[in-house]
Amino acid sequence: MTFETVVQTEDEGVFVELPPDSEFASARAPVTVTINGVSWESSVAAYGGRFYLPLRKGIREMARIAPGDRVTVTLGRAGIQ
Repeated sequence: MTFETVVQTEDEGVFVELPPDSEFASARAPVTVTINGVSWESSVAAYGGRFYLPLRKGIREMARIAPGDRVTVTLGRAGIQ
């Protein structure tokens, strides 16, 4: 699955929000995330009926992204190539 979104920040956390109709919109769903050619494994976070992918500082630095940037996110099931 691929979608475009804006990198967001709230309460010191940096994240991207998944589309509500995403097949990965499930709390703690294990996923492989790719942004700007950088891939890593993560888990989906849920809050208030919305689903997010946290973006740690090291990942943001490697992918060269910051809050406010528009990015293309590719998701796959973690552990599946």
